[in-house]
Amino acid sequence: MSVAELLAASPGLYVGPGGGLESGPFVARITVTPLPNGGVALDYDAASRDEGVLHREHSVLSPGPDGCDRLFVAHSESPFVTEMVASEPGSSRFVQPTPFGPFTMEIVIHVPEPDHLTYAWWWAPDGDAPIEQSKAETRRHTP
Repeated sequence: MSVAELLAASPGLYVGPGGGLESGPFVARITVTPLPNGGVALDYDAASRDEGVLHREHSVLSPGPDGCDRLFVAHSESPFVTEMVASEPGSSRFVQPTPFGPFTMEIVIHVPEPDHLTYAWWWAPDGDAPIEQSKAETRRHTP
């Protein structure tokens, strides 16, 4: 089952701790909203007590015609939308089909069990292999 399908089956608010090399510890909130095509919209905010909002993101995760999910990411650190593609059908690792800009980026979205979502940003200067820079470990919030 693809990541888009897994998340479409478990929409809602996911909340949990995160951390990163630059950000330090933070709290992540990820809202998963189903879309009509079987995909999901992901609204992700990361904040810390000391620094306030560290990251904002609105993304669309959608099934692709070749069996590989597509991830379209609009985030607060970039003036444009980044397209990413699952590295293979069913994969949770999303890579840029054509890297551009000063960084090569990847995002890893994993659903290890129902109601549990991890979301990690990987990046490195262009030409270097990306490494994990930030990861949120969230669980679906039940009111």
